[in-house]
Amino acid sequence: MPKKLILRGRVQGVGCRQYCKSYAEDFGISGSATNKADGSVELLLNTDDEALLKNFKSALLSNPRNYLFWGRITEIKSEDYRGRFGGDYVF
Repeated sequence: MPKKLILRGRVQGVGCRQYCKSYAEDFGISGSATNKADGSVELLLNTDDEALLKNFKSALLSNPRNYLFWGRITEIKSEDYRGRFGGDYVF
């Protein structure tokens, strides 16, 4: 089942959506990223692979490939997603 991730921290105006896209491409995950009014970033990910998702989240938190990102993710909440895919930054 697809997943929705909510990223919190310093995640808007710092290249977070491009950063997430870079790691999603590395892991072969399609989806979208959207800046939310509360200052978070919402990711919709088209994967049901829990191990892949765990590795993706770990990469977002640790940035092992040193992708350009001026912010800091302090929290990632994950839940199943049932709905239409879309967003303002599709990958």
